[in-house]
Amino acid sequence: MNSSIKIAIVLVSFSLVSSTFFALDKYTSSNPNDASLIRIGLSDFASNECQICQEGSIYYDSGCKRCIQDSIVVVNHVNEKRIPYLAWSNDNAVAYGDQSCIGHKFFERISIDDDTTYWIEIIKNNLELQSNFYNNENFSSLSDSVTITMCSNPIDLQYLRISNEDGKPSGNGGKLFGYIDNIEIQSITKNNNKIFFDTFNECENKSCDDLWILQNENRIFINSEKENLSFFSEVTGNNDYATLKLDEPLPNSWILRFELHIDELELHPMGKGILGIEPSLRQLIFGLPALILPFISYIFLRKNNSRSLASLIIISGVVILIGVLSSFDSTILNLENMNLLHNPLFFISMIASITIIFLGCTKIKKHAIRSGN
Repeated sequence: MNSSIKIAIVLVSFSLVSSTFFALDKYTSSNPNDASLIRIGLSDFASNECQICQEGSIYYDSGCKRCIQDSIVVVNHVNEKRIPYLAWSNDNAVAYGDQSCIGHKFFERISIDDDTTYWIEIIKNNLELQSNFYNNENFSSLSDSVTITMCSNPIDLQYLRISNEDGKPSGNGGKLFGYIDNIEIQSITKNNNKIFFDTFNECENKSCDDLWILQNENRIFINSEKENLSFFSEVTGNNDYATLKLDEPLPNSWILRFELHIDELELHPMGKGILGIEPSLRQLIFGLPALILPFISYIFLRKNNSRSLASLIIISGVVILIGVLSSFDSTILNLENMNLLHNPLFFISMIASITIIFLGCTKIKKHAIRSGN
């Protein structure tokens, strides 16, 4: 056995090991398009009134956040940095702003942690929107603040709404468990008239005698024993919400205050598989060698038609192809949000793996012809 064949064997063997680890980690990776979260705020209609997000309708796969509405919310989530954001919409989907402006802005200094309580304030004063995070129940020790000047005015906000992530399909988007308490809404006037207040201490069942409309009483509900509104947010493929209709739409300027406690959170896996490494590192450590080394091995074999080595090249190509196809379902499901011209890796990897298989087959064919002669 000459040195070229030895080098080729080492290279294609390393490619086979790399492609096996890549396929295993990719197959066991869990990375839905959405992360678990909790949205807390106000809207001009109830979640159960949204028809275009129902099964069989246009936005069923996106969920009720895509329903056209006026809304103002604070969103807490379990993406990598766990930074909350303030959002609004006017005749648009939640957090989409309007036709002229984007609808959200992230806080800068605060991130969500487990076993932590936050006292949150949302202030709307005409087109000025502000949200504050405090360290104490007196709303006096400020942790972080964000302000948005809206381009248009969300109006007729009459529904207090708490909802989780309704992304589809269901998957491991992390977890966010906790509760909300001491909800208070008041107008911005000289007297700061109180519009709504709820501590949940008089509720005896999960809906508080149908005061709250619940989509899934096991996910978001009134906990009468602990006297709060509990939530268990995961990406289940359903829009889980709790909605309460106020006596009348809110005035143009108001303040919403509430207590948010996070009991437990689990971060979004961000595409990590059984090996627990970042997707970018997976591609660099395993994917790149798996794709390149078979081609280098083929170059070393250009004057030699080793059947066994050609078989290894074919096996390596097949394993790479399995790893590529393991992400096929998620690629198809996310075509609506993908710009394929800027996401060519899936197709490049598929073409490369098929080419590797083809090159291995040609070597075996040449070996058969040579053996026949």
